[in-house]
Amino acid sequence: MSARDRFEPAHPDYVQQVLQGTFAMPIVRFLGVQPLSIEPGRVELVLPYKDELSWRPGHFQGAAVSAAGYYAATASLNTLLPAGIVGMSLDHTIKYLAAAEGDKLIARGRAVSPGRSIGVAASDVFVVKDGRERLCATLMVTTRNTERRG
Repeated sequence: MSARDRFEPAHPDYVQQVLQGTFAMPIVRFLGVQPLSIEPGRVELVLPYKDELSWRPGHFQGAAVSAAGYYAATASLNTLLPAGIVGMSLDHTIKYLAAAEGDKLIARGRAVSPGRSIGVAASDVFVVKDGRERLCATLMVTTRNTERRG
Protein backbone atom coordinates (compact mmCIF):
# COMPACT_ATOMS: atom_id res chain seq x y z
CA MET A 1 0.00 0.00 0.00
CA SER A 2 1.39 3.42 -0.88
CA ALA A 3 1.02 6.61 1.15
CA ARG A 4 -1.59 7.70 -1.39
CA ASP A 5 -3.80 4.78 -0.30
CA ARG A 6 -3.88 5.87 3.36
CA PHE A 7 -7.01 7.84 4.11
CA GLU A 8 -8.39 9.39 7.26
CA PRO A 9 -12.12 9.00 7.89
CA ALA A 10 -14.07 12.27 8.20
CA HIS A 11 -16.46 10.67 10.70
CA PRO A 12 -15.12 9.05 13.89
CA ASP A 13 -17.71 6.25 13.74
CA TYR A 14 -17.22 5.48 10.06
CA VAL A 15 -17.82 1.74 10.58
CA GLN A 16 -21.33 2.33 11.95
CA GLN A 17 -21.93 4.86 9.18
CA VAL A 18 -21.20 2.19 6.56
CA LEU A 19 -23.14 -0.52 8.39
CA GLN A 20 -26.18 1.76 8.73
CA GLY A 21 -25.81 3.05 5.17
CA THR A 22 -24.61 0.52 2.61
CA PHE A 23 -25.23 -2.69 4.55
CA ALA A 24 -28.66 -1.63 5.84
CA MET A 25 -30.11 -1.02 2.37
CA PRO A 26 -32.99 -3.39 1.58
CA ILE A 27 -31.41 -4.51 -1.73
CA VAL A 28 -28.11 -5.35 0.01
CA ARG A 29 -29.91 -7.37 2.68
CA PHE A 30 -32.08 -9.07 0.02
CA LEU A 31 -29.02 -10.15 -1.98
CA GLY A 32 -27.31 -11.45 1.16
CA VAL A 33 -24.23 -9.19 0.99
CA GLN A 34 -22.30 -9.23 4.28
CA PRO A 35 -19.31 -7.13 5.42
CA LEU A 36 -16.03 -8.90 6.16
CA SER A 37 -13.88 -5.85 6.99
CA ILE A 38 -14.33 -2.09 7.03
CA GLU A 39 -11.30 0.20 7.20
CA PRO A 40 -10.75 3.81 6.09
CA GLY A 41 -10.94 3.72 2.30
CA ARG A 42 -11.28 -0.09 2.12
CA VAL A 43 -14.18 -2.51 2.41
CA GLU A 44 -14.24 -6.25 1.90
CA LEU A 45 -17.55 -8.08 1.61
CA VAL A 46 -18.90 -11.53 0.83
CA LEU A 47 -21.90 -12.66 -1.19
CA PRO A 48 -22.71 -16.33 -0.56
CA TYR A 49 -24.04 -18.36 -3.48
CA LYS A 50 -27.75 -19.04 -3.72
CA ASP A 51 -29.75 -20.23 -6.72
CA GLU A 52 -31.58 -16.89 -6.98
CA LEU A 53 -28.26 -15.24 -7.94
CA SER A 54 -27.38 -17.74 -10.66
CA TRP A 55 -27.84 -18.11 -14.37
CA ARG A 56 -27.28 -21.85 -14.09
CA PRO A 57 -26.56 -23.98 -11.04
CA GLY A 58 -23.27 -23.05 -9.39
CA HIS A 59 -22.64 -19.93 -11.53
CA PHE A 60 -23.27 -16.39 -10.30
CA GLN A 61 -25.11 -14.25 -12.85
CA GLY A 62 -23.29 -11.10 -13.98
CA ALA A 63 -25.65 -8.75 -12.13
CA ALA A 64 -24.75 -10.43 -8.82
CA VAL A 65 -21.03 -10.08 -9.58
CA SER A 66 -21.56 -6.44 -10.49
CA ALA A 67 -23.59 -5.77 -7.33
CA ALA A 68 -20.91 -7.25 -5.07
CA GLY A 69 -18.20 -5.12 -6.67
CA TYR A 70 -20.35 -2.01 -6.73
CA TYR A 71 -21.26 -2.19 -3.05
CA ALA A 72 -17.65 -2.84 -2.02
CA ALA A 73 -16.43 0.15 -4.03
CA THR A 74 -19.11 2.59 -2.89
CA ALA A 75 -18.81 1.46 0.73
CA SER A 76 -15.06 2.13 0.58
CA LEU A 77 -15.83 5.75 -0.31
CA ASN A 78 -18.53 5.95 2.35
CA THR A 79 -15.92 5.19 5.04
CA LEU A 80 -14.41 8.59 4.26
CA LEU A 81 -17.55 10.76 4.09
CA PRO A 82 -18.54 13.23 6.81
CA ALA A 83 -21.75 12.58 8.77
CA GLY A 84 -24.87 13.53 6.81
CA ILE A 85 -23.20 13.14 3.40
CA VAL A 86 -23.94 10.28 0.99
CA GLY A 87 -22.34 9.27 -2.29
CA MET A 88 -24.84 9.02 -5.14
CA SER A 89 -23.79 6.92 -8.13
CA LEU A 90 -22.80 8.71 -11.30
CA ASP A 91 -21.23 5.81 -13.17
CA HIS A 92 -19.88 2.33 -12.78
CA THR A 93 -17.98 0.19 -15.23
CA ILE A 94 -17.33 -3.51 -14.90
CA LYS A 95 -14.99 -5.79 -16.77
CA TYR A 96 -15.78 -9.49 -16.48
CA LEU A 97 -12.61 -11.55 -16.48
CA ALA A 98 -13.73 -15.12 -15.78
CA ALA A 99 -16.82 -17.19 -15.12
CA ALA A 100 -18.08 -16.77 -11.57
CA GLU A 101 -18.56 -20.42 -10.70
CA GLY A 102 -18.24 -21.10 -6.99
CA ASP A 103 -19.54 -20.99 -3.45
CA LYS A 104 -19.27 -17.27 -2.80
CA LEU A 105 -18.02 -13.95 -4.11
CA ILE A 106 -15.56 -11.80 -2.22
CA ALA A 107 -15.35 -8.17 -3.29
CA ARG A 108 -12.54 -5.87 -2.16
CA GLY A 109 -13.28 -2.19 -2.62
CA ARG A 110 -10.83 0.65 -2.29
CA ALA A 111 -11.13 4.42 -2.50
CA VAL A 112 -9.05 5.81 -5.34
CA SER A 113 -9.90 9.51 -5.20
CA PRO A 114 -12.28 10.48 -2.40
CA GLY A 115 -12.90 14.08 -3.37
CA ARG A 116 -15.13 16.56 -1.60
CA SER A 117 -17.82 16.47 -4.29
CA ILE A 118 -16.83 13.58 -6.59
CA GLY A 119 -15.44 10.23 -5.44
CA VAL A 120 -13.82 7.45 -7.44
CA ALA A 121 -13.36 3.90 -6.17
CA ALA A 122 -12.41 0.52 -7.57
CA SER A 123 -13.06 -3.06 -6.59
CA ASP A 124 -11.96 -6.54 -7.53
CA VAL A 125 -14.41 -9.42 -7.29
CA PHE A 126 -13.18 -12.94 -6.64
CA VAL A 127 -15.17 -16.13 -6.88
CA VAL A 128 -14.30 -18.77 -4.30
CA LYS A 129 -14.50 -22.44 -5.23
CA ASP A 130 -13.03 -25.26 -3.16
CA GLY A 131 -11.36 -22.65 -0.94
CA ARG A 132 -9.47 -21.01 -3.83
CA GLU A 133 -10.03 -17.44 -5.00
CA ARG A 134 -10.15 -16.51 -8.67
CA LEU A 135 -10.46 -12.94 -9.95
CA CYS A 136 -13.65 -12.77 -12.01
CA ALA A 137 -14.32 -9.02 -12.38
CA THR A 138 -12.96 -5.56 -11.73
CA LEU A 139 -14.95 -2.33 -11.42
CA MET A 140 -14.56 1.45 -11.31
CA VAL A 141 -17.25 3.56 -9.65
CA THR A 142 -17.83 7.33 -9.60
CA THR A 143 -20.07 9.02 -7.04
CA ARG A 144 -21.38 12.51 -6.38
CA ASN A 145 -21.34 13.46 -2.70
CA THR A 146 -24.43 15.25 -1.46
CA GLU A 147 -26.39 15.89 1.72
CA ARG A 148 -28.54 13.01 2.93
CA ARG A 149 -32.24 13.74 2.46
CA GLY A 150 -35.13 12.03 4.16
